[in-house]
Amino acid sequence: MRNTTHKLFHDKMLRHLHDDMNIIGVARNHFIALARRYYRRYGKGLSYAKMSKHLTKLKKLKKYQHWNMPYAWALQNVIKRLAQSYREMKTLGRGQPRFKKCKQHKGMTFRGKHCPIEKVCDKQKHKRNHPTYKIRINRRWYRFALHRAIQGEILQVQVTRDALGDMYITLTEDFSEVRPEPKTGKAEGFDMGIKDFLTGSDGHRYTSPMCYKQNANKLAKAQKEHSRKVKGSNNQERARKNVARIHKKTVNQRTAHHWQLAIELCRKFDILFFEDLNLEGMKRLWGKQVSDLAFGDFMRKLKYQAKKRIRSVLKINRWSPTTKCCSVCNHPHKDLTLADRSWICPECHTHLDRDQNAAMNILKEGVASFGLGEISPIVLFHKIVGISVEASSRLLYSTNAFA
Repeated sequence: MRNTTHKLFHDKMLRHLHDDMNIIGVARNHFIALARRYYRRYGKGLSYAKMSKHLTKLKKLKKYQHWNMPYAWALQNVIKRLAQSYREMKTLGRGQPRFKKCKQHKGMTFRGKHCPIEKVCDKQKHKRNHPTYKIRINRRWYRFALHRAIQGEILQVQVTRDALGDMYITLTEDFSEVRPEPKTGKAEGFDMGIKDFLTGSDGHRYTSPMCYKQNANKLAKAQKEHSRKVKGSNNQERARKNVARIHKKTVNQRTAHHWQLAIELCRKFDILFFEDLNLEGMKRLWGKQVSDLAFGDFMRKLKYQAKKRIRSVLKINRWSPTTKCCSVCNHPHKDLTLADRSWICPECHTHLDRDQNAAMNILKEGVASFGLGEISPIVLFHKIVGISVEASSRLLYSTNAFA
């Protein structure tokens, strides 16, 4: 499967797409209220079959005639997700779905056959870097620039809108992209941190731009201006969009940094070892700093790039002693505190950097856990000994290599 996102052009036709999105938002709130009332009366949740049957009855009434969208699968998909959310309340212990303003509803889904795509005539008023295509959504055509060629059959089309009112389509294709990179024969362990985003076992440090921190002052100023505006006025809406624009810029900067770093690591190393961190616990301790780094989003992007470029991203057990254990003699230093960024091993008297030492231990533990051999202390001099090229190749092409 491959997902590609394209932005729809701004024109008058988008108002119809906004209206369709608002209808789905109203329908979602209606079924949330219905499910809560049903639970209070009968003491159990409302199933998808009952909600679907009720939706069919509603669309026959004159009051809900505007709910008869050309493709009913979009409305069916909304109540299907609601039913899944109520099931996850019991199985996963999650909270119940909440009401949202219809204008804040963000997406609707269609099947690929419901949304045909055609190429627009080459003679256009404005020249663009990418060819212009049009997509038919609810019997209306909308234009967009196709920056990724469609390789397979389109299975699903997801229409989303952001806080600025921009519309995007995400095409899910039945296609797996593979771009094999030349083998480097290198394995690397990485320690994640706040001061340095990643620290490699070879001593190289990868810093983070801290995108939220960069835009914090602009965001605070924009939020103050928004709070001063008269509620419901055009000036308040303009100020709200300014706040949303800063948030969008922050997300785009962080996403670009993650993709660039993921591609760089996949080109440099064949096998990458990481520690399975408790990110929720880290957020409780360090709050916005951990959220600004977005370790979880980075790992998802890295695994995607690794699968596409035939690389391996592996995780070691989070309970493995990597920070307080010497990477040379394995002597544990129990008195090590968070403020100690470097320390001397009391057993072998080796001067160790805290983050690099942890990355070395992650590399050693990863190699031992996945049966690749052993790492000798010469790794301190930026050399990896004990990993054969044949073992690395076997791991790369193994189906269990992608964690």
